[in-house]
Amino acid sequence: MKIVVLGGAGHIGSRIVDEILRLSPSAHVTIADIDEIKGQQIAKQMGVDFVKADVTRSGELLEILKGKDVVVNAVGPFYRFGVQVLKTALTAGISYVDINDDYDSTLEGLALDRIAREKGVTAIIGMGATPGITNVLASIGAEKMDEVEEIGTYWIWTAIDPTMGNAIIEHFFHAITGNVKVFKNGNWVDEKALSEAEIFDFPEPIGTWEVAIVGHPEPITIPRYIKAKNVFNKGGIWPSELNEIAKVFAQLGLTGEGIVNLRGQQFKAIEIAVAIAMSLNQLVPAEELQNTLAKIYERLGDYSLMGMGLGVKIKGKKDEKGYVIEYGIAFKDSAQATALPCAVSALEIAKSEMPKGVFPPEAKVVDLNKVISEVKKISKIDCTEIRSYSI
Repeated sequence: MKIVVLGGAGHIGSRIVDEILRLSPSAHVTIADIDEIKGQQIAKQMGVDFVKADVTRSGELLEILKGKDVVVNAVGPFYRFGVQVLKTALTAGISYVDINDDYDSTLEGLALDRIAREKGVTAIIGMGATPGITNVLASIGAEKMDEVEEIGTYWIWTAIDPTMGNAIIEHFFHAITGNVKVFKNGNWVDEKALSEAEIFDFPEPIGTWEVAIVGHPEPITIPRYIKAKNVFNKGGIWPSELNEIAKVFAQLGLTGEGIVNLRGQQFKAIEIAVAIAMSLNQLVPAEELQNTLAKIYERLGDYSLMGMGLGVKIKGKKDEKGYVIEYGIAFKDSAQATALPCAVSALEIAKSEMPKGVFPPEAKVVDLNKVISEVKKISKIDCTEIRSYSI
């Protein structure tokens, strides 16, 4: 099988390549990335092919996709690049998997379903950790219920991973800006990002953190496949000091598309915010930085730099009684947690005949039990079930 990974030299993309090869050593993988030097280095280390690729050049990308069985898209932020790359894959007639984590580009991607069916293409979007694992667990939990009232998906993510690129930071700023979509009382509505904050308890050693409403794909896709009254996504980052700074940035409009004039040049506010975030280790006084990191290490240990917590809470009824199922996962390596479901899906699509169209994870195009089986090999999944009084 021939798989090309766009953004395969990046923070998550390189891990997707790694996971594909770990699961299927005989797979023929090509890294396609705009960073030629880094891409060639990683390709040489992994023993795969490399081709320089600018995903904004559709004609060139079409040439790269020729003869491939599956294209995996790891080029973020997806609200800027996701739909354009998906359209190119559909034009090429090649099966597609991505880790799209932006709510607006998810809506645009789902709108391409008819074209995908006409082209005979299977496209799975949002098959990472969140969205991805969260959707899968929501689906598995919902199947145990007679009626689903509410699905909440939660995440807390490291903001101090030294391997992290600017795309994930830009995604986070985009997700906490302005109004975002949630599913409330049976309808999609706009909700202010960072509203409805709560303290959520993730499995140890992650523990309790503040999370709030963010713009994410789960509330966009889950109600299309699971009948529920309410669906939302809440997230945050650690250290909490950086989470607070991000909230202030968002409140001041510094994570939006407004224009900033600087020395005769114009920049979007979000570009400035991302640049500041990427430079914090140089900007923050050394003593302050050391104190912050020391507190995180004391609390999270080996999970500090690259960890992540996921949670899914499903509320509903079973046998006319209230029923709550809650899943939780503490990952030591957030990049692997994001890459693994995508790699599993890419390999499944390459090997099997799948329905045609654009699908989120909970559409069950890929065997969800297989995805969870692989996830369990890298981290324990906690599950709590509570049955209450008759309703």
